[in-house]
Amino acid sequence: MIASTSLQVLVAAVAAAVFGIAAPHYAAGLQPLANIFISLVQVAIAPIVFLVIVTGIMTAGELKSVGRVALKALLYFEVVTTVGMLLGLAAVNLLHPGAGVPKPKHASDQLSSYVSADQHNTSLTSFLSKLVPSNAVGAFATGGVLQVLIFAVLFALTLLALPRTISAPVTAACATLSTVFFKMIALIMLLAPIGTFGAVAATVGKYGPETLTALVKLVLVSILALVAFVLLVLGVVARLAGFRLLRLIRVLRKELLVVLGTASSEAVLPQLMERLETVGCRRKVIGLVVPAGFSFNLDGVAVVVPICVVFIGQVYGVPMSAGHQLTLFAVFLLLSKGTAGVSGSAFVTLANTVAATALVPIAGLALVLSVDRFLSMARAATNVLGNAVATVVVARFEPDGIDRVVAAREIGMTPAKTPVPQPEQL
Repeated sequence: MIASTSLQVLVAAVAAAVFGIAAPHYAAGLQPLANIFISLVQVAIAPIVFLVIVTGIMTAGELKSVGRVALKALLYFEVVTTVGMLLGLAAVNLLHPGAGVPKPKHASDQLSSYVSADQHNTSLTSFLSKLVPSNAVGAFATGGVLQVLIFAVLFALTLLALPRTISAPVTAACATLSTVFFKMIALIMLLAPIGTFGAVAATVGKYGPETLTALVKLVLVSILALVAFVLLVLGVVARLAGFRLLRLIRVLRKELLVVLGTASSEAVLPQLMERLETVGCRRKVIGLVVPAGFSFNLDGVAVVVPICVVFIGQVYGVPMSAGHQLTLFAVFLLLSKGTAGVSGSAFVTLANTVAATALVPIAGLALVLSVDRFLSMARAATNVLGNAVATVVVARFEPDGIDRVVAAREIGMTPAKTPVPQPEQL
């Protein structure tokens, strides 16, 4: 089924690209197919995140274990996204993709033309105030993964404090319900080829190859930097953690194809959580790392946003010294957290970074916006793969965080060393 669905998604993407070129007017109107598919997936995201977190924490059985997993994950997120941003800056400074690109004509220099007022409000206090849901139903109604995560952690910790006679039936019910929702996702994924066809056809039909050609250097440099990040950074991380990155990519091939087709990482969040269980990761790790990673471990965004800011400066002939880029680095680290969980957070982060640093003209955002759909495909795929690697790494270094036998079979993880018996033990 996996191979069949992967092939269907790939064929749908190719057919959509051809259709978009041949009949752009009709293809541009197919975006609702992709939107409906993503909405169907989003229906199950909040319940699955809640159920997996609750069952995972109850499996861990103690607050200390939960805190340890969360701390490891956050430290990993910060280190890897920092490296990703530095790699992006190195790529754009070395290859100069903005050289020779014409300035956009009649582009707006008002930030409100690119992001709404709510999206522009990215202060730390605003972010923290929205982190905790005002009520439980609201967290599920809005689909905010971070709010659902907070509520789920509080719910699970409360269960831990209650007698087993009360907590055990609730935990069992959550485990049963999670099976139901994962089955629902499996049924929805049968529509993935249709969603992919709509997304790719609409993109090619609306923007056309001309737009991509005009800014091909930005797209190619971004993709090149993302590939380098995957091979060099994630590859080294995987090697240090004792598993094979290419084996993990092969396991996630269907999810990555869907992300590339729909340009949405949320389209595969539930499937990613389920797939990581099949490679040996324990639910207690998956339930915390994956939902948090989708908001805080945006590897693709960390690589591409700095490239786009410096690219705009190169187009307008604005020199950016090392000091300016250090400012860009600091502002991005703050704003990328402030826009966590915001729809279209990558472009929102870019727009707010440009406005906050005042290093390049805001009108340059029009250039990036014209090809952002192409960039978002590669960004989203990198985000998903980065979160998968993060989960395996945290699980690898967490006591009983991963089934080493299953991980060795699925992703080539080095088996645990068997202690050599001492003479007195014989």
